[in-house]
Amino acid sequence: MDEIKAMLLQEKENIIADILKTQEHMPKDHDIGDEIDSSVEDQERKLMLLLQDREREKLEKIERALIRIENNDYGECEECGEPISPKRLMIVPFARLCINCKQEEERTSGVYSREDMEGSLRYMEE
Repeated sequence: MDEIKAMLLQEKENIIADILKTQEHMPKDHDIGDEIDSSVEDQERKLMLLLQDREREKLEKIERALIRIENNDYGECEECGEPISPKRLMIVPFARLCINCKQEEERTSGVYSREDMEGSLRYMEE
């Protein structure tokens, strides 16, 4: 549990640093330039805001996982109450659902979550 908590805290630090860095590099409004320059800056700003939203969403998931650790209910599936496999938690440390409930959720919604896609990509990189 300490290893996962350390991973979550490190990921939280990384995300906060990335958000702050992105804000520093966010394009500023310029009075000079043409429509194309303005359009490019607007697109860059929108992309950076989208990335920040994704990072904030992930940060919220990490915060919820840290709260579950403090409440001693981390690693329990929020749907069925069964334990989430340690291997799954190492790949997606902020997972809320066991693999069976997650698969059922994906089957019924027809959408794969970003959380599991990120975890799958991380697993493939290792």
